[in-house]
Amino acid sequence: MKTLACGAFAAILACGAAQAQQDFPNRNVTLVVGYAAGGAIDQSARLVGQALAAKWGQSVIVENRAGANGTIAAAAVANAKPDGYTLLVTATSHTLNKFVVKGLRYDVEKSFAPIALTVDVPNVLVVNAASPYQNVGQLVAALRAKQKEFSYASQGIGGIPHLAGEIFKLRTGTDMLHVPYKGAAPGMTDLVGGVVDMSFPSPGSITAFVTAGKLRALAVTSSQRFPYLKDVPTFAEAGIADFTIGTWHGVLAPAGTPPAIVAKINADINAVIQTPEFREALVKQGNVAAQPVTPAQFSAKLSSELKAFEAVAAKIDLSAN
Repeated sequence: MKTLACGAFAAILACGAAQAQQDFPNRNVTLVVGYAAGGAIDQSARLVGQALAAKWGQSVIVENRAGANGTIAAAAVANAKPDGYTLLVTATSHTLNKFVVKGLRYDVEKSFAPIALTVDVPNVLVVNAASPYQNVGQLVAALRAKQKEFSYASQGIGGIPHLAGEIFKLRTGTDMLHVPYKGAAPGMTDLVGGVVDMSFPSPGSITAFVTAGKLRALAVTSSQRFPYLKDVPTFAEAGIADFTIGTWHGVLAPAGTPPAIVAKINADINAVIQTPEFREALVKQGNVAAQPVTPAQFSAKLSSELKAFEAVAAKIDLSAN
């Protein structure tokens, strides 16, 4: 009798999990973005939200909670009810925050359930189009000559653009001031306005400015040329070896979210990012859709990044302005 009862209980749990997956979502879902509206992460989040809303027949609300390099939004989601209705849209800086932000109110790994990747792109070194620097060699020469105090913008301390700038300094033996902003958009505005000299954002933050002739792209931080900036060389082609770094965008849920719900969202996001409509919309933003991954594969990627970033953080002061 006890065995039968246990078997019946297990069947009820399995049925409940399947029902939860089938019914999800039956109300509004909120995507919390840790960066300002208008930046690359916000743009891709809104595309994902629109596609999921159409697929689910439910409203998907994008809520921007900018500041502290995405940790304000991450803390809010980490403490949200783990039911799949409050999700975090974040980027590579999420893992870096473990090494650059003191007193995090959550654990970068243990507080979240990775769901899916949506975007995977390199970063781009850009300068103002009015700048005299036509290529990386000219810019590095000016930096080494110390003609003035140079500066570079990032979307916040500890983000990938910040890391890229610090690695650039190491690889070229140069120095410049880091100017962090609350999101990519305000940094690009100041770069266009001549307040700062350069930046290392993702393509989605600069495509419109490059097309409009307001910014000039000098190099990409990938091993091969970026498909939508074919005329822009890699750093290796520009004479700077061992400089590859990239930015991903992805969706995380609070830890404890039922596996059936995680699997449901993962499957739906993976279906969305493979559609021609989504891919074409991302291209217009200067982004590229990620290859579909399972939650386990995404989790493994985060763990691998944490190990790599720990090694870099030991050499670079990512908390310095």
